[in-house]
Amino acid sequence: MNTHEMTIYKMKSAIFELFSSPSSRPPLQKNLAALKKSFMNCFEIEFAEILLYENNRFVPIHEPGKAYIHSGIAEEQMTAINPLFRASFLSQNEEGRTYADDSLIIRDKKLVPLGAILFEASEKWNDFALSPSLKELKTVLGSYFGQEIQMELITEQEKTYRRLFEMAELFNSTMETNIILDAMLKAVTGSFEGYDIQLLLSQDQRGLSKDYRLFNYSNERTSAVEAFLSGELTLEKNIENGVNLLNAPIRGRQGIYGVVQIIASVATDFTRTQKDFIRMITNAAGIALENASLYDQSHRLVNDLQLVNEAARKLNNNLTLDEVISYLKIQFMKAFDPDEMAFVFYKENNTYTISTHSTDYFHEDIGEQMVMPIVKHFMRSQETIFDGAESVGSDYFKSRIALPITNREDMLGFVILLHKEEYYFSFDNFKLMRSLISHSSLAISNILLRDQLQELVDKDNLTKLFTRKYLDEIVVSDIEQGRTGVFILLDVDDFKMVNDAYGHKAGDEVLQQISDHITDRIDGIGIASRWGGEEIAIYLPSVSCKEGVKLARSLVDSIPSKTEPRVTVSMGLTCSDEIMIKSYNEIFQKTDKAMYSAKKEGKNRLVINKATSTQ
Repeated sequence: MNTHEMTIYKMKSAIFELFSSPSSRPPLQKNLAALKKSFMNCFEIEFAEILLYENNRFVPIHEPGKAYIHSGIAEEQMTAINPLFRASFLSQNEEGRTYADDSLIIRDKKLVPLGAILFEASEKWNDFALSPSLKELKTVLGSYFGQEIQMELITEQEKTYRRLFEMAELFNSTMETNIILDAMLKAVTGSFEGYDIQLLLSQDQRGLSKDYRLFNYSNERTSAVEAFLSGELTLEKNIENGVNLLNAPIRGRQGIYGVVQIIASVATDFTRTQKDFIRMITNAAGIALENASLYDQSHRLVNDLQLVNEAARKLNNNLTLDEVISYLKIQFMKAFDPDEMAFVFYKENNTYTISTHSTDYFHEDIGEQMVMPIVKHFMRSQETIFDGAESVGSDYFKSRIALPITNREDMLGFVILLHKEEYYFSFDNFKLMRSLISHSSLAISNILLRDQLQELVDKDNLTKLFTRKYLDEIVVSDIEQGRTGVFILLDVDDFKMVNDAYGHKAGDEVLQQISDHITDRIDGIGIASRWGGEEIAIYLPSVSCKEGVKLARSLVDSIPSKTEPRVTVSMGLTCSDEIMIKSYNEIFQKTDKAMYSAKKEGKNRLVINKATSTQ
């Protein structure tokens, strides 16, 4: 065996020892570093470097504490300088010495490059390189490199599939979207140690993870937007900023929910294994996220339907308008949690009123100013306002919904919900609000119609005063419950003469003038009804006798100046707090008797029931 054969034998022995290492294999970089050491010993070489062929470039292996000789060398450049490694690729070690004047490209059986060794040639190497044994050395190294790379690939695939299996188990065991996203981030971060990992989520996934930012088309890099829109992995090498980006869409069967962006240095090339892993993990997370989202949507839909059904039943329970608005406020605050909320209803002459059930903000000047542009909007169109990222008002509300309350084509009013967080109200929120408003619109319309019908029943068509039956019920109820008040009956003096002299139309107008004047004077303290013909009854609950008498006398004095033709009235008055009233019939008889006494005493006067004290 000659010297060169002995050298080959030593290299084979060194390689055999590497293959004979314990079952827990060292990483590829460590094995290749050991191979480099053996190579240097065999050929008495002082300086050497091993490179792997990845992504059409020769890249130095990672050795802790060792500076790279070059970030990467293209194959054609490497081939051009073989067998001598020219000065254009010389590098300096830590002592400033230039080395690497020769190279050895290592290929597989099909001559595909696997790696290379760059070194400072020794005399022993120069002698060996001229011998036939060089070809055998290349074959041995090619076989070893190929097996090492294959074993590394298998090891990495095993790790990848193990992680994927663990993720699949987790994804299939939970319907919590935040757990899915956090687990995905943890897996990606563990596989891409030292890289900057960014999670970009679509607007409907907001708040589902601790570490994320919302995807914004206008601010994202083109490669990220392309990944989000196409659903395919994208790469972008930005030399100007010194970064290499990998964008992996989080893709489900029905949509794309975000992008995982991995940011590396521009000198870093993502391997095929890395790209396959990130693609599989994000696709698995996308499907799991979609399943969780559909699960949440189904539960939310059930809850929404229950809420709508409950609201429909509640709103059909013969409630008053005030009770309906109060109920809706409770439901809206509980379901959508707005920062501020208001109900606004239209009145006659294009005016409006803000419901007392609105939040305090809308009862201040700043809140009323917020309402004005919405009023103008709904005067032009019944289209819903749905904003998610615009500053509204001086308090900078970002999210705003304004939904019209309609009765067929008529606008009854609208409801406003505000929140300071961007995109706070989802489209599902909007659909539920619209459904609740649709049901409440019908209920409110029915209430208004019912109130109108009730008004026709409870009020006199000519004078717009309450009917005698309505007043009777109020007084009877107060007497039964022990409440006190002042009861007044008035009759228009010589009303027949007005009709005969001026006509029945003039007589009707006189009654309307008297009724309007009485209504203005007793607003908030009592009610009046048309008792029959030209007689009017007034009931002042919880008013003292003294105050009632004062009001009655002022009416006697003022009515002549409020009527045309001019008329006077005669009044009778009874205070239920001054006498023992046993029945409504008793108070009526005493007051009626006092009124006729006023007639007999000359008209245009007030007569107080004798048992009533005015002191």
